[in-house]
Amino acid sequence: MPDFDDDDFEDFINDEEGLPLKPGLLNPVTWHCARCGEANETSVDPSAGFEQEYVEDCTVCCRPNVIFINIDEESLRLTLRNELEYE
Repeated sequence: MPDFDDDDFEDFINDEEGLPLKPGLLNPVTWHCARCGEANETSVDPSAGFEQEYVEDCTVCCRPNVIFINIDEESLRLTLRNELEYE
């Protein structure tokens, strides 16, 4: 499995194929705030389930973002989307 740097994460998150995860580890994933567009990082634990949803505050504007994570069971590829918790 190839190594990815932060610049690669956005391409994979928006790609139909998704981001490859390492099973049994916390995987760093970059997401962009739905309000201000700033990059933020979270850690994804594949053992927490193939569909995950939680709220994280943007580190810049402090607005809460709902993070939706889907992990393909066979390929362990992640797709992520987010939206503001409230307007």
